Amino acid sequence: MTATGVADQATALYADLPAHGRRLRVVVLLDRLLVPAWLAETLAALTTTGACELVALLQVPLPPAAAPRGALAAFLRLDARLAGSARRATASVDLRTRLPALPLHAVPAVERAGRLELDAQGCALVRGLDADVLLGFGLPPAAADLAALATRASWFFERDATDGHGHGLRHLAPLWRGEVTSAGGIVVHDGADWRWLGVDHSATAQLSFARNRACQLLRVPATLARLLRELARGHAPPAAPPPTFAAPGALALGGFVLRLLWRAARRHLPRLGRAEDWLLAARCGTPLDPRQPQAADWQLLATPAGRFWADPSLVEHDGRRWLFVEECPHATRRGRIAVAELDAALRPQQAQVVLDLAWHLSYPLVYRWDDAWWLSVESSAARNFVLYRALDFPARWEPVAELVRGRNVVDGTLHHDGRHWYLFACISESPLDVDRRVWTDLFLFVADTPLGPWRAHPANPLLSDVRRARPAGKLFMHEGRLIRPAQDCSVEYGYAVVFNEVTRLDPEHYAERALGRIEPDWRHGLRGCHTYSAAAGVEIIDAKRLVARWRQRAIAEERT
Repeated sequence: MTATGVADQATALYADLPAHGRRLRVVVLLDRLLVPAWLAETLAALTTTGACELVALLQVPLPPAAAPRGALAAFLRLDARLAGSARRATASVDLRTRLPALPLHAVPAVERAGRLELDAQGCALVRGLDADVLLGFGLPPAAADLAALATRASWFFERDATDGHGHGLRHLAPLWRGEVTSAGGIVVHDGADWRWLGVDHSATAQLSFARNRACQLLRVPATLARLLRELARGHAPPAAPPPTFAAPGALALGGFVLRLLWRAARRHLPRLGRAEDWLLAARCGTPLDPRQPQAADWQLLATPAGRFWADPSLVEHDGRRWLFVEECPHATRRGRIAVAELDAALRPQQAQVVLDLAWHLSYPLVYRWDDAWWLSVESSAARNFVLYRALDFPARWEPVAELVRGRNVVDGTLHHDGRHWYLFACISESPLDVDRRVWTDLFLFVADTPLGPWRAHPANPLLSDVRRARPAGKLFMHEGRLIRPAQDCSVEYGYAVVFNEVTRLDPEHYAERALGRIEPDWRHGLRGCHTYSAAAGVEIIDAKRLVARWRQRAIAEERT
């Protein structure tokens, strides 16, 4: 383990291809070499995946697609100017610089009846490249004879894919309709018809088309690589009819801008002079039913002044209840790990910090294995996930193993089924992150012991759904069902806790289904709840709210 926790080689997120599989040879056709950053990163990702190899770029200089005009063009320009870091997704990148070693060929072509046709020399070039897959960007769909030159797939993106300004208008639809989630994936023409592949669900950036589009486009590199990996394994990816969204007129756009302003006011005005604050609540008695969880009779815990506690994790040791939490001082806003004993009245006693590093720490989970106590902690800022062993429970811990390295890992959760150890975690693959939205993709790893070595599960990613991917506490049994708590981060980060029943879990397969959820409605003023823990007859949950900044130091007096 390195000093910073970042190793030389990142942990593999996907299982190796089966023995009968082979890497796909991919040939890319584009209308230009100066392309948006999301597209450059998509092609760069194909050079690093073990499922395919990018063998050549073919530049096909056809006239570009018609650009947006009038009121729509003016709206897109204004929205882009206000999008901040989201502009990185569509910034221009020269592929000759990004992929300098890749062979480049200029190929003449024509568009006939809305299809791309190459001459005999161009077809001979493609045939000689022995392409398994043809990918097209900024071009009309391939004609039948051209598409037939690819042995596995011919996928041509929308005609405006190389236009950083006008591409992706369909990502305006969720904002237009006020939806909290946006359906991503890619829309391609496969030589016969338009298909929607790799559909996922991520949180909608509610106030900006450019930001919402960027969040979707920055998922394309991983999405396309996953689809090609499935092809290499011999599986045709499922397809759906593509979404449609008609370009709005000037009058409709004016009304939409007013709606955006109203949304911005509703979102930001309540935050003026306020800060986000987390609290903990607990109760004793019969555990909740994950199918119909009732969040009632929760007792707020008194926590120290000048900080908040979140991410609760309860364990019992020698008949005593110990509560591990993320402790975040208001002065630094940098999390550390603390522990306190809960007395018979569920009051925290003698709280102390047990882990404090140079970067943010959160989501502590404690496990018992091999006659010792073990602690896992989120440290995504260090791009790793480390396991600690107790030297003197509960206060002294030493790092013993780096379970995941070189990755932005959040809310890593270990589970032992009696034979194998499993590690659930949300991980971001985006090389150009906009909002650090590590909420959507759930990955699973398998090992014989918690010390590893860990290997990627063949079903990765298990989920690509912001509504129930991110872990929310340790897995637990309820009436013979294995339950995985998860977060719904669609409305906002940490909005609700969702309980999922794991219906199949082994080193080769995984399946789950959603059961019930805890909404942030069990106390006035709550805006979210995102971690659940139970042990020794006690249940505990965290929740967030907005409080006046000047009151934060006195919050502890109210939590009684």
